[in-house]
Amino acid sequence: MSPPRFGKVFMSVKPRNGDFLSDETKRELIQRLKSYAVAGIVPEFIDLKYLYVELQSNPYYNPSLNDDPDNLKTGISNALTQYSRSIDVNKFGGRFKYSKAISLIDSVDASITSNITLVTIRRNLKAVLGQFAQYEVCYGNRFHTQESSYNVVSTGFTIEGVTGTVYLADEVINREKGRIFFFTYIEGGTPSIVKKNAGTVDYMTGEVLIDTVNILSTVVANGIVEIQAIPHSNDIVGLRDLYIKFDMTNTTINMIQDLIASGENTSGSRFVHTHSYYTPTFIRKSNSPVSTAAAILPSTASSTSTTTTSGGTYSGSTTSSSSSSTPSSSSSSSSSSSSGYGY
Repeated sequence: MSPPRFGKVFMSVKPRNGDFLSDETKRELIQRLKSYAVAGIVPEFIDLKYLYVELQSNPYYNPSLNDDPDNLKTGISNALTQYSRSIDVNKFGGRFKYSKAISLIDSVDASITSNITLVTIRRNLKAVLGQFAQYEVCYGNRFHTQESSYNVVSTGFTIEGVTGTVYLADEVINREKGRIFFFTYIEGGTPSIVKKNAGTVDYMTGEVLIDTVNILSTVVANGIVEIQAIPHSNDIVGLRDLYIKFDMTNTTINMIQDLIASGENTSGSRFVHTHSYYTPTFIRKSNSPVSTAAAILPSTASSTSTTTTSGGTYSGSTTSSSSSSTPSSSSSSSSSSSSGYGY
């Protein structure tokens, strides 16, 4: 544990069926373990923390060898699904191996000539609805900061004092640190920042700290806010109690014709280029990758509010503040009234 908690042994369990143990099962297991416990050592269960791996894959195929992209897409999906059930990821200390995943895509059919596949990681924050709370969400993997903002994005939620759906994102301060800000967005418009200093990001350790906020509701069911980040390495490691889960639900596959390989356009003048790096994006939609809309950086977005009253609601005045608000540190989260945590 970081920091250490002396005198206790912490345990996480992955059930064969389902994602979490019931409280009753935890109590039963603790009772059984008492006869094996060393004097002075207290066993304690902590809920399993899932680290989700999501892919955006763009396989190129030769239409002269296979003119059925839907069938190829199904074959790739089946191959990746099989890998998602492998021992590489479904264990404590698991590791998503990027080279294995992309080689599986290439080997599905002889018509597949190559693929460009991007990796993102996600944690699910379980909000304490209707109460002020601070949140700490740890990924155990270093974040990539190729853009000055929107390397970390979330699904929507509502907060006290702000009308409409709110999203969170990051703004880079330096190579190691960033700040979290909240913004609203209407389709076809530009982001409007409602809180400029809403927390901090440690890019080196992969840790997101959210300052005291009262989350009233979430777009995703069961009070979940999905927070997605771009990893520094495409190989993802399950650090400590993080359990890696390769999420095929949010993995997308976009088949692209390789016109050079088919001989249709050997000069390459009509070849479809795919980005090998993430382009700026700013909204994560539930059950889909990040929005492909062009991102607006905080410096060019309109700002409607940046200050917080003592009661936790947001004022409507517009200010410009460069200071970063840092929440108190804890193993999960802390608040004077309640606690929140990442699932």
